[in-house]
Amino acid sequence: MLKSMLDKVVHGSNLTERESAYMMNQMMNGTFSDVPLGAFLAAMATKGPSEEEMTVFARTMREHSLQVAYEGDLFDIVGTGGGKAKTFNISTTAAIVIAAGGVLVAKHGNRAKTSRSGSADMLEALGVNIFLSPESCLDMLRQIGICYFYTRYYYYMMKRIDAVRNQLGITTIFDVLRPLTNPAHATLEILGVNVPHLVEPMAHVLAGLGVRHGMVVYGQDGTDEISAAAATTICEFTEDEFSTYEIRPEQFNLPRCNVEDLRGGIPKENAAITRHVLHGEKGPHRTAILLNAGAGLYIGGAALTLEGGIKAARRLIDSGLAWEKMEDLIYMSQNMGKVEKVKLATYKESEDMV
Repeated sequence: MLKSMLDKVVHGSNLTERESAYMMNQMMNGTFSDVPLGAFLAAMATKGPSEEEMTVFARTMREHSLQVAYEGDLFDIVGTGGGKAKTFNISTTAAIVIAAGGVLVAKHGNRAKTSRSGSADMLEALGVNIFLSPESCLDMLRQIGICYFYTRYYYYMMKRIDAVRNQLGITTIFDVLRPLTNPAHATLEILGVNVPHLVEPMAHVLAGLGVRHGMVVYGQDGTDEISAAAATTICEFTEDEFSTYEIRPEQFNLPRCNVEDLRGGIPKENAAITRHVLHGEKGPHRTAILLNAGAGLYIGGAALTLEGGIKAARRLIDSGLAWEKMEDLIYMSQNMGKVEKVKLATYKESEDMV
């Protein structure tokens, strides 16, 4: 069956829903050896996945995650990475502000692949414990309104696939799939992409995965977020309609900066940027956070318009509430980690007594 589907993809044909689910199940189960796995990923990269293939791939991949069952709406803001700008951790910093505004944020992310600091790297540098169980993450959501799912912890089967991807050295379906596979199945989402042709298709994929209100954004300077240095293409959607439009910082009385002003560095440097922004420091970093957090507050239902969301983000930062939420995340994640260690030690002692 693998050979027939590989032939199909090599010749530019799309897989059916059943075939797409089969291929993802086999990849997640580790059935394929490295050579056929690499061949399929390379062939799919050459053909380009269809909307239906990506939707089925993501839905099937989610079934192999550590499951996080939450009843109700959750918000996520995440990017595909791979952009040329190498900005600081804008989405992760914005997530803190959005949570401070009362939106329940189930942020998920990974370590750096194309930048020098992924969301997991930066949060660790701030003192956040990223290695928490689904139960602890749910507790954090209920108590402080934000948690972080470290992708590799929840999709442990990706270690081998990532090794093959690294050897290939090309962009594969998993570069786009990972942002689609929040373990808690967020129903409100902002997804950043690094190429313009993905904006509208990925909006349809998110809708197919159950996102009720969302945005797919592409900064026209090549960034996978709403840009403070250029116009941004946005496809906003609800359960009823899709709308594509552009925004610019000047529309919201925000100064446009140079993309170089937004470049990040190693985790320690990016953590310092986040601290400065959340403590109210003015400048290009703040502008980027106001735009992205403002959009998140709007999509999350805490503001009626994007402009209203930007104004709310400014108030949350200047009042100190955003930094307080950052402190809550650090404190709670560390405490949850200590509780989990105690539970594990108790479990092991009970086992030894049997």
